[in-house]
Amino acid sequence: MVMQLGRYTKEEQNTVALIKTVFGPEVTKNMIVLFTRKEELEGCSLDSFLESADVNLRSIIKECGNRYFAISNKADKVEKEVQVQMLVELIDKMVENNGRSYFSHQIYENIEEKLQKRGEILKKIYAEERDNEIRLIEQEYATKLEEEKEEQIKLTMMRYEEKIRNIRAEAEKNIFKDVLSVILKTISRVWHTFWK
Repeated sequence: MVMQLGRYTKEEQNTVALIKTVFGPEVTKNMIVLFTRKEELEGCSLDSFLESADVNLRSIIKECGNRYFAISNKADKVEKEVQVQMLVELIDKMVENNGRSYFSHQIYENIEEKLQKRGEILKKIYAEERDNEIRLIEQEYATKLEEEKEEQIKLTMMRYEEKIRNIRAEAEKNIFKDVLSVILKTISRVWHTFWK
């Protein structure tokens, strides 16, 4: 979670509450508080700054496992690289402490399984549509030349083969819509709670 060094505003508190409401309180196990404008500490250590910081800010840092870091917006190239390396090490340590597991929320769980199921359903639907269309072509072309009938069947097969090749994309699109719908409903509910 990125915030400017200074006071912990009501807007930032609402944002944290929104994140915890949408993703659950466990989300803080996978968060680091990242402060910008480290140069404003003016020689004071970040720890000293936090000792006298707002109780709400200290509370969210505690919820995040006391993981926090500050970066200077005015750092030179070398210092920026050092800051990035230190932040990456902090992230790696957090992931290690979490048993090498990354944040997951029920919205995202079993997506692959859902994609496969949706793909299988689409495959069956497309196969049935293809077979029905071929039967109709065979009936329509029963009295016409065999060559025309075979050409129509071939075109139908090619069209449905293309649909089957694109099943994964179609399933992903449908799953994405489902996930987006859940997220939007949750955000809407939370929005009305925090920003009436």
